[in-house]
Amino acid sequence: MQPLARIVFFTLLTALASGCDAKNGLRRESPRSGLATLSAAPADARTEQLAAKSSGEAPAEPVREERLLIQRGELDVEVARPDDVAKAFLAKVKELGGHLASQRGASLVVRVPAERFDEAFAAAGGFGRVLRESRQASDVTEEFVDLGIRIDTARKARDRLLEVLQKAERIEDILKVEAELRRLTEEIERLEGRRKFLADQVALATLEVLFRAPDGPPPPLRRVRNGSRFAWINQVGVESLMEHF
Repeated sequence: MQPLARIVFFTLLTALASGCDAKNGLRRESPRSGLATLSAAPADARTEQLAAKSSGEAPAEPVREERLLIQRGELDVEVARPDDVAKAFLAKVKELGGHLASQRGASLVVRVPAERFDEAFAAAGGFGRVLRESRQASDVTEEFVDLGIRIDTARKARDRLLEVLQKAERIEDILKVEAELRRLTEEIERLEGRRKFLADQVALATLEVLFRAPDGPPPPLRRVRNGSRFAWINQVGVESLMEHF
C-alpha cells in the first residue's frame, strides 16, 4: 500500500473508531425509562439539545430525558356541508399555529405544532360524526442521535483528509483524496438533510382529515294513491298496470 493511501485509510479508520466510541458513550448516558410526552418542552429545543449532545458539544442546559416522537393522525368525519366545515377547520388549524399542507375538495392534510396535536384532533372530530379515526407516534430519538454522531464523524474525517491533501504532491494522490472528499461531503449533506427532516416531523404533527356528506340522498316521499273502484285494478296494482303502457 502506498504511503498516501495508508494515510487516507488510517484517517478514515480513526474517524470511524472515534464515532463508535462516541455512540456507545451516548447510549450509556441515555436511560430508557420510557416515552415522555411531547408537550413537556418545545420540539425545536429538544432537537437542538440532542444535536449538541450527539456532536459532543455541551448544551446550554441539561438535556431532558424525553423521546422524539413523530405524530400522525387520520379522521373521516360525516358532516352536512363538507366544504363549509373544511373552511371552519382550516381556520381552527391557523388558530392553533398550524398550516395547510395539501387539500383536495374536503380532504385536508394539515400540519400543527406537536403540542397542539390533541386539540386539532379533537376539533376535527367535533364537527360531525366520526366514521374512522387512527393515530400513531413513531419514536425517532435513536435515529436522530445516530445521525448526529455520523455527521460529526464524517466531518472529522473530512478535516483530516484536507490536511492530507495539503501534503500530497503527486497528481494521482491528489485526485484520490479529492474523490474521497467529494464522497464525504455528499454523505454529510445527505445525513444533515435527513436530520432536518426528522426535526421538522417532530416539531409539526401531521393530520389527515376527510369531511364527507352522508352516504346517498334521503329516500323520496311516496305518494299515497286512493284505491280504484275496480277491484281487479286494486289486486294487480296501479304501478304494475302502468308499466304496460
